[in-house]
Amino acid sequence: MRDSRSRARWCQNLETLIIETLPQQAKNLEAKNLSISTQAGTEALLASLADLQITLNDSLRIADVASDSGPMRQLPRDAMIGRPWLELVRESDTDIAQAALTAAVSEPGTAHRVDVAIVLGPEAEPLPTICWLCANDTDHTIRLACVDLRSETNLRQQLVNAQRTLEQDYWSNRRLEARYRRMLEMVAEGFLVVDDLSGRVLEANSVASSLLELEDGALVGRVFPVGLDNKGARALTELQREARSTTGVVPGEITTASGDTLKTGVTCLRQGNETRLLIRLATSSDTVADLTLGGDSFEHAPDGILITDQNGIVIAANNAYLDMAGIQDEQQATGRRADRWLGRSIVDLDILLGNIQSDRPLQLFSSLLRTEVGAQLDIELSAVQTEYSGRPLILMFIRDVSRRINGEKATDVHLPRSIEQITGRVGRVPLKQLVRESTDVIEALCIEAALKLTQDNRAAAAELLGLSRQSLYTKLRRFDIGDSEDNVA
Repeated sequence: MRDSRSRARWCQNLETLIIETLPQQAKNLEAKNLSISTQAGTEALLASLADLQITLNDSLRIADVASDSGPMRQLPRDAMIGRPWLELVRESDTDIAQAALTAAVSEPGTAHRVDVAIVLGPEAEPLPTICWLCANDTDHTIRLACVDLRSETNLRQQLVNAQRTLEQDYWSNRRLEARYRRMLEMVAEGFLVVDDLSGRVLEANSVASSLLELEDGALVGRVFPVGLDNKGARALTELQREARSTTGVVPGEITTASGDTLKTGVTCLRQGNETRLLIRLATSSDTVADLTLGGDSFEHAPDGILITDQNGIVIAANNAYLDMAGIQDEQQATGRRADRWLGRSIVDLDILLGNIQSDRPLQLFSSLLRTEVGAQLDIELSAVQTEYSGRPLILMFIRDVSRRINGEKATDVHLPRSIEQITGRVGRVPLKQLVRESTDVIEALCIEAALKLTQDNRAAAAELLGLSRQSLYTKLRRFDIGDSEDNVA
């Protein structure tokens, strides 16, 4: 009787933890009217959710293996019997696995979750799993229920690839533009980019405005030269003419309206049918540009910054990240694997590390941050591989987007209005919903285009789209396009 009560309590605890972790699968089981109020129903739940069930004896060796369904049924069960379970766990995960075993032994009847990768042979690939451990307080055995995460890994990989395909050009241009603008503002010399055809300034940093004694931002859009005396303007015109006939930098000197002498260098850049003139301005005492950053940029950055090695072991973390994760001191984070806090499971970090290349940084990867107090924050993670003293490092930028996501859930009753908004939801909503929303966005955009072409003549727009008027009015109300009242043309 006691053993029956203990087993029922173990099943109940495990049932609760599984349902909390895998809500969608639990809902599917509820749809099948599986009773989880009894031990038999709980065993059915466990058999449906767990891809692999392992029983450990009092020596923590594998006594029984059950994997009759799912992709794990091909596992060499006979070879696993008698082996310590910790021998099957990936070396980097042995510490957390041992901690979970210790907790399960000390708290019989209570299920404990641990995310580990199982290695079944020296040549076998690590198998990512979620495992629940629970000890029996009568016979001192420990049961493990493991869920195979390989399908999730593949899906997450597909989502990452899709995101890269959709946003590669966009983010590449954004990165180049951001890098370019930042470099312009970081240098100690003045730089201007001038359209050779119109003579208008396209880009200019604050140093150039200061040297020409103009307000910050006053140069962009104006015809150049400006802020020079007649002699300086003629000298610059001659330098520009010479730069068009050569590929190098044409040096010279010009004078400002106040009589100051500036050193300058003009470079002609051609791409396609466009010609740009890059003009450098500096005082006589300036020789090189200062490209240094502030020394406290890392610690005082508004977003979390995490530096790891190629295996995901934390080397450094800034204050913003420590605050987000609820870590009291940086020493509590260094030396540990980043998936202690980052990712829905160990899958996220493995995917991130596997995809980062020095020339292909990861942008806006949607994931979770698990804090030390048990809370979960929705985050966007960008990462890039760099090198320091010949050592490859991973630099991660982490932003808390929980408020934005919660606000969207609470107030946004309309569809996303762009592909960027849809791809930004990758990882937060199922792929099926993303595809459905994409179709609705395209439909709404086509309706708006038809109304624009017909000058808001809804009858003509309906004919143009091949719809009945009633169907068009229904879609207008659905997508909240135009006035609330249907005006028949």
